[in-house]
Amino acid sequence: MNITDIFVNNNGQLNWDAISTISNFVLVAFLVIITLWSVIQIKKQTKFMEIDRYVREMDHLVAPLFSKKLDKKIFTENRIQRINNSNRSGEGVKKYYYFWDDIKQNKYLGSTELRLALDHYFKIKIDVSDEIIDDESHTKEVETELFNAIDKRYCELETCISISREKVC
Repeated sequence: MNITDIFVNNNGQLNWDAISTISNFVLVAFLVIITLWSVIQIKKQTKFMEIDRYVREMDHLVAPLFSKKLDKKIFTENRIQRINNSNRSGEGVKKYYYFWDDIKQNKYLGSTELRLALDHYFKIKIDVSDEIIDDESHTKEVETELFNAIDKRYCELETCISISREKVC
């Protein structure tokens, strides 16, 4: 018996049942291979999206905060002091507002800890009404909380981005 005997009956006609079974098996095998390939591609795409999410958070929220941590004009003065120390149309005031407006717009990208620290900071320093909060110890505590959250998230994102890139490549 050889391989062609599977496809041909004893009377010389094609064995359609055997041909159908083998062709179904081949099609199912191709379907399984294509499905596995699709799953692998989706997993890679998910990793790329994860990296993109981390990079966006780093670029639009954490890195600007991290780079401006020592900038006294951005972090130590509150909104009212900033306006009183310069004219309202000054370049420094515009940079101040652009910086904090960008941070507020991208706050959703941050971790829960960073968002909470930013909310506390905004309440004390940025969103104050007409009065300046004089409790220096509380203000320092809020600044320290924010700086710690920024440092922690910066390190986390650096690690996540480098690990994710290694896994994808």
